[in-house]
Amino acid sequence: MPRLLWGLLPLATIDVVLFLVPMVIMALFSLRFSEELLGLTGRWTVAHYIKVFTSEGIYLHILVKTIVIALIATAACLLVGYPFAYFIASTSRRWQGVLLTLVIMPFWTSYLLRVYAWTAILGDRGLINEALHFLRITDQPLSFLLFNVFSEIVVFVYLYIPYAVLAIYASLEKMDRSLVLAAMDLGATPVQAFLRVVLPQTLPGVYASIVFVFIPILGEYVTPTLVGGMSGVLITNLLVNQIHALEFGFGAAIAFVIATFVLVLLLGLRRSVDLERLYVG
Repeated sequence: MPRLLWGLLPLATIDVVLFLVPMVIMALFSLRFSEELLGLTGRWTVAHYIKVFTSEGIYLHILVKTIVIALIATAACLLVGYPFAYFIASTSRRWQGVLLTLVIMPFWTSYLLRVYAWTAILGDRGLINEALHFLRITDQPLSFLLFNVFSEIVVFVYLYIPYAVLAIYASLEKMDRSLVLAAMDLGATPVQAFLRVVLPQTLPGVYASIVFVFIPILGEYVTPTLVGGMSGVLITNLLVNQIHALEFGFGAAIAFVIATFVLVLLLGLRRSVDLERLYVG
């Protein structure tokens, strides 16, 4: 037992230093920071949290909008990523290596460059509008393609779909395919075999995809800043604005609300499915 505890000490230290300590500091700033004094005071207050959930509903509205956009982007990643992951898992080992390389290839370039590339694709003089004009489909550029929620979701899906594909693929690789053949032999249709055999076995990969996609999108700042425009402002944009305005207490309150929501989501997912099945055969 002592050797086990010593073995867990490095992981526990990382958790405490990188997660617990920042959360405690964030909570202290949200409850005791004074914007007038620009420092911590001895007086506890929940005024910053009240402001998050009041302020004429502005911050709460942006928080809900952020969650909805993250849900839509996550659903799109799952709808596109699951069939592609299934296709990869169904091919030969040689082709699996090729296709997986294509999936991870975007990671070889800068995240910022990939986001900027979409401004060249969706902009008024971007690739799509130029192609439509060349084909004489439109006379004027389609301005709705960029600097709005639509472009934000498109870029989110592009950025995070590899995570969904890889997580679902890992789950498909551990699936017992003999059960699928048995279901087909017993008269199940392909749809029934998928819904009753394949999907239940790959739920850990689906839930892992939600974790890898939904949670990072909640904390996205660069993408909404570059392609979201005014209508695509997310809660992290407001958080950064508060920090720039030296409203550290209010910014910490916003960050703590987001972190609490993420923690509750993770605990809910942990109770719903055993994610260890994704990594343990």
